[in-house]
Amino acid sequence: MRPQQHEAPYQLLENTSMVKFPHPLLFAITVLGTAHAQEMPLPKNQSPAAAATSAMDETRALLQQWSATERMISSERTEWETGKAMLQGRIQLLKASIEETEKKIAEAKSKLEDAKKRSAEAEAEKAQIRQATEALLQVVPELEKGVKDLFQRAPGMIQEKVRVLHDRIPKEGADLKNITAAERFQNVLGILNELNKANNEINSIPEIHDLGGGKKAEVKVVYVGLGQGYFVNSNGDIGGLGLPSAEGWKWTPDPSIAPRMRELIEVMKKAVAPKLVELPAEIQ
Repeated sequence: MRPQQHEAPYQLLENTSMVKFPHPLLFAITVLGTAHAQEMPLPKNQSPAAAATSAMDETRALLQQWSATERMISSERTEWETGKAMLQGRIQLLKASIEETEKKIAEAKSKLEDAKKRSAEAEAEKAQIRQATEALLQVVPELEKGVKDLFQRAPGMIQEKVRVLHDRIPKEGADLKNITAAERFQNVLGILNELNKANNEINSIPEIHDLGGGKKAEVKVVYVGLGQGYFVNSNGDIGGLGLPSAEGWKWTPDPSIAPRMRELIEVMKKAVAPKLVELPAEIQ
């Protein structure tokens, strides 16, 4: 009677007692199962063939359990490898993020240090400006007083040029809260610039002068800088010279000046060829 064949991961060779196994472990399990079946006493009324079949069933069950266990182990290993790869990827990302964060923190610290340095420099500069402003505010009243005195000594045409700046100079006892040091110095420097410019020029302008005896007439006035002036009437027979004072310009008639002043006027108008014209001068 031929033994009943069962599905198993091994093959029985016909007409032989040899079994072909695909794996040594399967062979070991089969041998153990067969040995176990041979060692166990046969139950009553059970033939040897039935006992072998029962042993084969037990072996198959063991193989199935082993196969399920191997699949489970393989699945767990695969999941573990996948999880490990994901964790390693996350670790790398976290490391990169940490490095980037540390870099940004270092940059922020550097910028903060630069900001602190600039702030300290700005504060030091502000302190210097405050000190300079306080020093300037101590001297500006004296400068304003000096400029006002010079304004009184300036010719009328120069006074008209700088009158707006002159009127902006604070009067004595005025409230200075709303006037900055820069504004006050702007007024002073503006007047001084115009006075310095006029002091390097020779200007000829018409003015109304008192010629004596209550007689007033239009005369031609020549200012040589801010320190000397001359005049001559339209007829060319009355002349004089002028000097600045604290009360304004003072004019003194001098008939001997008239002919030379006529020559000077002609030269300035370019009506005659340039030539040297001598006029008296008084140095104060």
